[in-house]
Amino acid sequence: MALSQLCEWVLAPFFTEHQNSTLRMHRKLLVISGRDEFCHNALTTVTNAIDKSNTVKYNLFTGEMLKGKKRKQVLGSEWDIAFLDCRDFFRPGDVMAVAGTVKQHGCLILICPPFTTWPENAAVSFISEGYSLKRSLYLARFIDRLQVNPSIAFYRESATSLPDIARYEVNELDAANVYRGALFKSYEQEHAFNKLSQGFYHNQLNALITAPRGRGKSSLLGLFIQKLIREGHRVLLTSERQENVKNVFDIQNPSEDTKDNHTKGIEQIQPATLPFKGKEIITNGTVKWVPPDSDLLCNTDKQDYDVVIVDEAASLPLPLVYKIIKHNKQWILSTTLLGYEGSGSGFIHKLLPNLPPSAMHLTLTAPLRWYQHDPLETFLNETCLFESDSSALIDDKHIEKSATDIIEHSAFNLSTFENVSEQTLQQIMSLLALAHYQTTPDDFMRLMDSPDVLIASLSLDNIIIAASIINIEGGKRLEETAEAIASGKRRPKGHLGAQRLCLLSANGTAATFTYWRINRIAVHTRLQGKGIGSELLRKITNESYRHGIDAICTSYGTTAKLNVFWCRNGFEVVDYGRKPNKASGETSALAVLAHTNKVKMLVSELITLQKSYQSTLGLFSLPTSVINTYQRKLRHFIDGSRALDDVWPILCKIAKFDGGIFIDKPGDSSGSDNANSANSADSADSADSPKYSDYKPIQNIAKIINENSRLIDVFITSNIELKQICSALDAKGLKEATKKLREKLKPAF
Repeated sequence: MALSQLCEWVLAPFFTEHQNSTLRMHRKLLVISGRDEFCHNALTTVTNAIDKSNTVKYNLFTGEMLKGKKRKQVLGSEWDIAFLDCRDFFRPGDVMAVAGTVKQHGCLILICPPFTTWPENAAVSFISEGYSLKRSLYLARFIDRLQVNPSIAFYRESATSLPDIARYEVNELDAANVYRGALFKSYEQEHAFNKLSQGFYHNQLNALITAPRGRGKSSLLGLFIQKLIREGHRVLLTSERQENVKNVFDIQNPSEDTKDNHTKGIEQIQPATLPFKGKEIITNGTVKWVPPDSDLLCNTDKQDYDVVIVDEAASLPLPLVYKIIKHNKQWILSTTLLGYEGSGSGFIHKLLPNLPPSAMHLTLTAPLRWYQHDPLETFLNETCLFESDSSALIDDKHIEKSATDIIEHSAFNLSTFENVSEQTLQQIMSLLALAHYQTTPDDFMRLMDSPDVLIASLSLDNIIIAASIINIEGGKRLEETAEAIASGKRRPKGHLGAQRLCLLSANGTAATFTYWRINRIAVHTRLQGKGIGSELLRKITNESYRHGIDAICTSYGTTAKLNVFWCRNGFEVVDYGRKPNKASGETSALAVLAHTNKVKMLVSELITLQKSYQSTLGLFSLPTSVINTYQRKLRHFIDGSRALDDVWPILCKIAKFDGGIFIDKPGDSSGSDNANSANSADSADSADSPKYSDYKPIQNIAKIINENSRLIDVFITSNIELKQICSALDAKGLKEATKKLREKLKPAF
């Protein structure tokens, strides 16, 4: 097929004869697949044809352009035709982000390598140490779903398929539902606006707004803020990052001075005039953006704002969201349910039960940038998001069954993703997305294509009721890097549990034990509380014994409920994180279920190590294993391979005791908490007692700290206070302060 025919197909909706007609068309997806020269010629020909049209807007995106935070920059942009070059990198989140910029009548064009070789040559960055990706299961599935979809066009070296353009015509019902209001773009948007206004005027505005991407959520917020400012009210707006609310601010149509202030990061907008329904009205109202940790959001003593608006609330820790709504009388939360940033379904599932009864839940479902039942959106949602609602598969007969009956009749399966059917895959991914509310399309690809991943599941009547993602870690694959991991010099990809245990113990051998790490675990929401999660763990444990695994480990956000769950299933917590997780606001815990004696000993030593930080025992009254670990970690820190927060508890421990500590003789067997009590000579000779002369470096560090009162003040606190550290060490930042501290402590060794 000639390239001229391809260009005609791409530009068909924009031809002159269609511009003045009532023809409405869905968006199209074209895949150009082949060797580089073939793709280059096709791309050049199509873009040249678009350039000749003069009126069609297009853009070419690459994986590098969308890497990391750069992907956020496509938000709000609109194109008639968008190209995404997938030859160097493929990320499903990139596809969804670029697709979201394509307007009705438009076309998304993917440029890909030949289908026959693409899955075997996928470029990925997440493969764990010691593993290799031979074939991308995700890409193979993506290609299969492309090829069976009759609405998708292909231009390939081997064959070309261009569906009849009539296939994309919008049916009369969807076309008739297009809203033609002057201010609002959908009936739902206008209805939500009116509900927000009523709530505000009654001084009881508590609202949650949810919508998939492209439904006008940001413009709704912008219009509502505009109305409040017009009437002289003050609005406080927050989001994860200020650029996230660019679309909301754009609705305000501020003056040039305001635009300059916004781009320079000035928080407050005070427009002199605002257009509203064709009128210009003088206003003294304001809208101010603040970061989520701003004191203004929770200032109960002085409420200077009439309403607080939280945009993309699912990107903030839930405890922070709860804190904001607790401290403000009137508030609006908004979040995207479907999108390349991740599914908000799990967030809503966790949030809704904890909102006050008076809160409104407003939803926007009608797309604004494209038409209802858009085939491109449908394809991407079903292929990349796994958003099929499996909750409908569980009915009353399942719920009414006893826990014993469910467990007795459930079937356990442990396999790789390669052996999971499409139907089961949809259910598992949907279940995991609901349980982990920031699951992204890229996460799904990472799970499917990681060769160190196992999937465990329980099913009832062929319905997945519980699932777990397991990472295979440690063992021979880490033997060469084990000692470097223990000192902090190396941090190879993957093996998160094995590496953390190795780093905590400062013992390279810990990395070479074999582990199964429970990465994710989820139970169907309608069947929770029946012991199904524990049953799944029991099955996994039995399988791990059968495979000769040394231990199972997991990292989870600490809550009273989860602590009970893991401890009840035999896991012991060996470490608590010191920084809250940005997503959940929870502090992580590392827990281990040991199978072999060598891991049981490791667990015992790590628990003793944790307890030593809070113990009032003198340094040399602590077990030998603890003192040895202290000294190894301090050596690593001074050598520059271990971070300050890794040795912070040790430095705090040393700083809490003055020089008198060294009156103690090693090996206190009495268990006394008196730091300066003398020990007998006999106990000093016990097998577990440290030799006093072996720990001169720790004595020297204690002396250095005690000779500097500013350092003592820093280390007797339990938290790393950056300002205090920098002040004590006359440093401009944490990096410089860490360097200076290392220099001060280096003579100790």
